[in-house]
Amino acid sequence: MPGGAKKDATRGLRLNKIIDRLNKKTPYGGVTVKELAEMHEVSTRQIYRDLNAIENGLHVPLVRKQNGRTMQVCLEAGYLPALSPEKATIVYLSMLQQKGSALSGHLNEIKDALIATLFRYHYDPRELAVEKLQKRIHFVEESLTGPEKVAALFATLVNSIRDSHRVKIWYFATWSGQQSERVVEPYGLICKHNNWYLVGRCLKKNDIRVFRVDQIQDVLAYATEHFLYPAGFSLAEFMASSWGVINDGKTCLVRLKFNRQVAHRVKNVLYHPSQKLETELPDGSAIVTFEACGLDEMIGWLSQWGDLVEVLEPRWLREKMRMLAEKMAQVYEKD
Repeated sequence: MPGGAKKDATRGLRLNKIIDRLNKKTPYGGVTVKELAEMHEVSTRQIYRDLNAIENGLHVPLVRKQNGRTMQVCLEAGYLPALSPEKATIVYLSMLQQKGSALSGHLNEIKDALIATLFRYHYDPRELAVEKLQKRIHFVEESLTGPEKVAALFATLVNSIRDSHRVKIWYFATWSGQQSERVVEPYGLICKHNNWYLVGRCLKKNDIRVFRVDQIQDVLAYATEHFLYPAGFSLAEFMASSWGVINDGKTCLVRLKFNRQVAHRVKNVLYHPSQKLETELPDGSAIVTFEACGLDEMIGWLSQWGDLVEVLEPRWLREKMRMLAEKMAQVYEKD
């Protein structure tokens, strides 16, 4: 019947508006039944029926708190961000970038929870279309051989950072090829090119150190050993001058000449916060400057450009690149 269909549509709209109101008010303790009744110009009895429909029909768990004669209602799951199908798709595709990284352990569970939440709000699955998009978008990234194990360690580190617990880590150092045991006060995590690093004070070295998470073999959280996060420490400031993830305290001015074939890249991409375009030369090449520390990490980046970039300053870095080029040439001269 047309009248019945219109009535059902009106009620369905009201249920969605009630859920939306509960979502917005849950962080502040919820909303009263009386407030919902006045908002929708229906009786409180009708609101109670609507709340039952939301719980039993739409499977959205609610928490009801009786305060005298007032009934306060909120979402059991807490605040749910208001996402359109388009935004939800972007969130999901962003998650896919972490596939094969330390964050990949629960990606499928998160995806399912995201889709389930959207369907509760009556979004059309054809509009979301995450499965279809997933098949037509491909990420070319390095991936860990054992992401599930690293994800479990990562979760322990995050909890220890949150609760300011010391951790014991078994760490494999690339430079020495050996594993060592360290007790660390974890200050925070940084991410570069989908690789995660732990920053914290190493009690063994009594200094701040950076540990690549996927090279941590195991983690033990000392739940009874708390530490005080240093009041004057800022993770962003600590990493501000670093070229990569290492802060060795030796900030240096670097001048590079980029061939005209790649000059447009350094005009469009900011590789470091200190990056400045110094000069554009008549032949189309460009001289770019950086002020950074941890320049040993820059050497690997420079080698990727091959003969398309030339180190002008500092002299010692220019010499290192020349020696590296000679070593590479010797490798390929062998027959």
